[in-house]
This record gives sequence, C-alpha cells and structure tokens, in this order.
Amino acid sequence: MTEIVPDSLVFKLKEIEADTNEIDTTLYVLYDKITHRYVVRGRRRWTPRIQSCTYSFECVFAKDLVDFIQYVICKCNKVNETLFNYDNLPNNSNDITYEFLHDFDHGDYELAGYNDKKLNRKRLLRNLRMLRNVYNVY
Repeated sequence: MTEIVPDSLVFKLKEIEADTNEIDTTLYVLYDKITHRYVVRGRRRWTPRIQSCTYSFECVFAKDLVDFIQYVICKCNKVNETLFNYDNLPNNSNDITYEFLHDFDHGDYELAGYNDKKLNRKRLLRNLRMLRNVYNVY
C-alpha cells in the first residue's frame, strides 16, 4: 500500500502557442521533501499526427529547473500558471505520474491561477522556491 503525503503544492505551467493559441506543453512541478529535489512531469501536445510521450526529470537546484523550463517553453509564447494543493500524492515521488497529476487537475485542488503570462525567470524562480519552502507538517 502506498503511503499518502498530507498536502503538497504542485505548480502547473501550460504553454500557449502564440500563432495558434493552442496548448503546446504542459508541465507539473513539485518539490520532493524526502529527496530534496524538484520533480517535473510533462508532456507536449498530443494529436493523431504528433503522438508525444510524457517525460519526467529531477534536479536539485531551482536555477537548473528554470533553465530547463526556459528551454522547453518558447519565449515567444505565453503560459497559464496554476498552483494546486494536492492531498492525495503518493509519498514516493517516483509513483507520481503525469497521468495522475492530470487526472486530479481540477478546481478542488486549485489555490490560484494566472493566465496569459510571459515566462519570466525571476517570477519562475520565486514560484519554484515557494514549492520548496512552503509545506504542511501535519
């Protein structure tokens, strides 16, 4: 049986293509308090012509994660940002899949959201540090 973590902040970024206004990339980012690493679960747009797979990455430092995010999200595009508070994540971040996060991606877990933002390095770093530093110990 999988142990459940009480509450966990998850930051979601949806990249919106400037030309088509369609979602190109979706990323979920969380901070694993046990391994002290940022965890990314992502996927590019899936269409019958482009059948993208999900991907997962981990890193220790927020600056490295910002570099990665700025590489996979085009600077010409805007993003929608959402902060979620999941109360049902498995204790082991290896058990948290893109599909799991996507399936529970709804208003019951949403704390805040901002649409049509330019990807800004300073703002992104602040948000990632918040994931690391804000937690619930109950």
